[in-house]
Amino acid sequence: MRRIALLSVLTALSSTFYVLENLLPFPVPFGRWGFSNSIVLMIASEIGFGDALIVASAKSILGALFSGRFLSPSFLTGFFGAVSAALVEAFLARFDFGYLSLSAMGSFVNNLVQLIVISFLVESTKTFLLFPLMVILGLVSGTVNAFLASRMGGIVFENYSRFFFAQKKAADEVAGDRVRS
Repeated sequence: MRRIALLSVLTALSSTFYVLENLLPFPVPFGRWGFSNSIVLMIASEIGFGDALIVASAKSILGALFSGRFLSPSFLTGFFGAVSAALVEAFLARFDFGYLSLSAMGSFVNNLVQLIVISFLVESTKTFLLFPLMVILGLVSGTVNAFLASRMGGIVFENYSRFFFAQKKAADEVAGDRVRS
């Protein structure tokens, strides 16, 4: 029950970031800064694979519904990009990568998958000409995401650890399965 409560709060927060970041200008068509992925990064690093996948999927769907972009090209690219980034970040978190490394790799994979989806949608590989620009922008947003994830992780794990987390596993600092069921 506590796990569901935590994931619900984090999904709501991430969906809110998703909607609010639509207000920020972005230099690439269909692109966004992806700051909502900072919460998925924190979950992938601190809690585990399945929960990161759930929140990445839910925040993409809810954020797209609230912003009126559900099933649009930007939703499809964002959804598949966020899910693939969550998979990579959760996998690499098992090898003690830090937030910045995880975020950079997640951003790279997110952008690559987004371009693959766009190339299917427009039936052209010329979209990959945007890849260098997207990688540079992804590194900027990935660095911000790593900072946000580390700050939010500190707040969640230091202030609410007795409520949400198993005491023994939280003290071990082992990634994955730290939340009480």
